[in-house]
Amino acid sequence: MNLPFSIAITSNEICLLPAAQHLAEKNFLPYIDFQESKNFDYILILSSTGLHLEDVKKKLGSLKIDFLQGRLAYRLNHLQNQKQLLARAIGLKPDFKPQILDATAGLGSDSFILAQLGCPIILLERSPIIFLLLQDALERALGHPKFLSLSVKLIKIEALTYLKQITSNLHSFPEVIYLDPMYPHSSKTALAKKEMRFLRHLVGDDADAPNLLKLAIICAKQRVVVKRPRLSQYLANVKPQYSLFGKQHRLDVYLTLFNH
Repeated sequence: MNLPFSIAITSNEICLLPAAQHLAEKNFLPYIDFQESKNFDYILILSSTGLHLEDVKKKLGSLKIDFLQGRLAYRLNHLQNQKQLLARAIGLKPDFKPQILDATAGLGSDSFILAQLGCPIILLERSPIIFLLLQDALERALGHPKFLSLSVKLIKIEALTYLKQITSNLHSFPEVIYLDPMYPHSSKTALAKKEMRFLRHLVGDDADAPNLLKLAIICAKQRVVVKRPRLSQYLANVKPQYSLFGKQHRLDVYLTLFNH
């Protein structure tokens, strides 16, 4: 795995050492003893509660994606306004639950909300580290009885590559494409949150987001939805048909039905 930082996999639980070693081998990452952690920028630690990422050098703390408990799970269960906004943006109706492609999965919270609303969803994530964290979180969540019916598929791939494959008929055209690109850095935005700082260090800015939007508009059968900071300019300066406003964010809706 070719990465711009050093990272290894370990476990601090004896019974999980073989599983941690297998995970390291499967993903071409070093497997180390827990005491060797200080020699790396990041450490992926496998525990009985799941996989989490520890920032060793920058001291950002740890990052874990968990849809079942903790802060993220609480937000997913209580953000009724956000759920309603997302439902309106994707065109959800009692008799229409669109197939959604989330081309910028990240921590997966919006996708998990959309899946809970009954939409089959495919998530794309280009960062191999975020992919591992999200894969672990989804496996644990989708094994829970209340989420067994959700239709969620996670793919490790560059979004532009996947969309180009759609235009070559290698994948089906989704009804809705959802984009939540990394926002330009600002100390006044939600990027101050620990999770967003991790994402910036691991993934960087989404410099390809303008091209992603243009291709998404070609590929989506119904619409493209782009999540933006509430007062930011339109992505790629392309004006949507309309926008929906939340407290901190805005959902720009690009209708594409006329393209198909």
